[in-house]
Amino acid sequence: MGKKIISSAGIISVVCIVMMALAFGLAAPAFAADGTLNFIKSTPNSGDTNVPIENVGVKLFFDNNVTDYSVWAANAKAFTLTDPDGNKVEYDAYPGQKPGEEGYILVIARPEPAREGYPGQLTQSAVYTLTVSGELMAVSGARLGEDVRISFETMDMAANSRLSMIVMVIMMVGAVLVMYLMNYRKMKAEAEAAALMKANPYRLAKDKSISVDEAKALIEKAKERNQKQLDKVGGKAPVAEEKKSLAPRLEAKKKDKKTHKVKGPRPVSEGGSRFKTGRKGEKSRKARAEAARKAAASGQRGGGSGAKKSTKGKGRNKGKGKGRRR
Repeated sequence: MGKKIISSAGIISVVCIVMMALAFGLAAPAFAADGTLNFIKSTPNSGDTNVPIENVGVKLFFDNNVTDYSVWAANAKAFTLTDPDGNKVEYDAYPGQKPGEEGYILVIARPEPAREGYPGQLTQSAVYTLTVSGELMAVSGARLGEDVRISFETMDMAANSRLSMIVMVIMMVGAVLVMYLMNYRKMKAEAEAAALMKANPYRLAKDKSISVDEAKALIEKAKERNQKQLDKVGGKAPVAEEKKSLAPRLEAKKKDKKTHKVKGPRPVSEGGSRFKTGRKGEKSRKARAEAARKAAASGQRGGGSGAKKSTKGKGRNKGKGKGRRR
């Protein structure tokens, strides 16, 4: 019996909640009918600068439903876009499509000339004004009441291009400097690694007046710091080259070398050469020297006897002459 009473009370509560929701839902249109239509904001705002000259769209937000099909045909014509000279610029108005966008309208400028697929452009560094008519009406029947004017200035494309060029140059210079610094640090770390590989602990110990073990410890610490630097800059330590033995190459040369066996030594003259070997040249020189010595000795003996004979003759001639004078 208690369970039946509880279930009946739950059903009654649910029915009351549904009735209250329906009551509030029906009361909402009545509240909107008594309300007013107000402009909330726009994007871009009035006074904004550097607005693009292509595909210019102004977003308008209102606090009431202004996009319902019952009022949209009139509201779509409630806008006027003018250039700095007061000339009208064509536009297209689009209502919000998503739930909750009943008070959202997008006005897109369609300046002339515009080709198919290519929108026209607004004038650079010019102030344009979008006027929302006070006759804009909400679905509740409320009207905006007063015109709303939104003025914005388009960007200077030449100045914007110069600024973009300056920024690009700065970025390129910065990139080159960063690459140069990275390569410089990398080369410096690799050069230090190569120097540490050839470090001599005995010389270091002598220069710093420390023990060899202390010198080795210093070199190891320096290598550890250098390895961290190499890892940081992406460098690689040089690999020590292994000393290759010359024995294999000598053996290969011996195998490749062609040897010829002969029966005994033969003079080079048999091969048509006129070159004299050292032994023959020495023998020839000795023979010539001996012949020259003998010739000199015989010449000395012959020259001595002839001198004596000429002396005797001269004496006799002198004597004969003296006697005749007397």
